[in-house]
Amino acid sequence: MTFIFDRETALVAQGDGQFTIEASDVYRNPTGMAFGGWVAAIAARAVENHPECRGPLVSQQIIYMTGVGPGEVALSVKLLRAGSSTQFWRVELSQNGSLTNAADIVTSTRRPTDIDYQIAIPTAKSPEESIALPSINPMAPAWAAHFDQRIAKGIPFAINDSPEAMVWIREADGRPVDRVSLFSILDTPMPRTFFVTEQFRPGSTVSMATYIYASDDDLKAAGSDFMLLRVTGATVRNSATDGRVELWSRSGILLATSSQISFFR
Repeated sequence: MTFIFDRETALVAQGDGQFTIEASDVYRNPTGMAFGGWVAAIAARAVENHPECRGPLVSQQIIYMTGVGPGEVALSVKLLRAGSSTQFWRVELSQNGSLTNAADIVTSTRRPTDIDYQIAIPTAKSPEESIALPSINPMAPAWAAHFDQRIAKGIPFAINDSPEAMVWIREADGRPVDRVSLFSILDTPMPRTFFVTEQFRPGSTVSMATYIYASDDDLKAAGSDFMLLRVTGATVRNSATDGRVELWSRSGILLATSSQISFFR
């Protein structure tokens, strides 16, 4: 079975660290521009597909200089430096000869240690007890239909006590989570502006940093089950808002975190 995410992030190798892809119609925002999580995912996919890549993806810092519109996207991958277990990469994305995004990505082979500490998974309603978002929602971008989401805390387009929200999430077609899809999933949370006002306030992400802590065994165990997204925000003011995300497996393993800054009107 070919999952939707794999089909929509399949790159065409052009040689010498160059790749191309047609901008996805599936992962597109109402503005006509590509979903930022899809953009982050194809940047990660380009590194993973590079013939010199020797370790799993562990982090990405990406900037969104402009939107990615319909048409061909060119990706250029460069290995900046390589050590015995860690590699540092730069990926540049462009359309029609102009840069749209740049991502700094780290891959690394890590070993288990005798230290095993993490914060506890937040207390939340189960997915079965949470509010299921409709698969077809005229208020939501089309790509949201490809995720099964259940709201455990925080009501959008309402004045909540804080911007904090918790959502159970999984791929709607049953695709198991992996490192590339984590970069997409961690950009799915609604803007924090949605949780402090009843008004729709359009905005866009400027930069996003994602860090993966999960081992391959952790991701295999998480599989296609629900994962818990906990999202907090420290500020929504001066036309800027942040978002801080934790992603947990249902069994309580912290898989990854991300943070981003967005501008809104």
